Amino acid sequence: MSGAVVEELLAALRKVPGLRPATPATVPSLAWVPWDWDDLAVTVTPEVVEIRLVATKLPLPPVLEHAEELLGPVLPAGTRLRLVVTDIDRIALHPREESGVDYPIGS
Repeated sequence: MSGAVVEELLAALRKVPGLRPATPATVPSLAWVPWDWDDLAVTVTPEVVEIRLVATKLPLPPVLEHAEELLGPVLPAGTRLRLVVTDIDRIALHPREESGVDYPIGS
């Protein structure tokens, strides 16, 4: 059952701009491995669903509230949701730097 729940949670999470699952930095990039590495960011127990995240957008409170709204209906009955932001992506801190748009000095 938890595999299907994890897939539903990840599908809902992918609709939240500004968050992505936190996966280990050492995840191999082997195309032949039949594994969704995003699954590693989700832990499902009978009491709590924990999702470890990387923020790609700030401020965090509205992004996390949006995530709670979308993830709530997918939670198994009787479980609580715990969102853990493990890292903030550089693009969240310096959005202009990563956008690819050239901003002349003084604009």
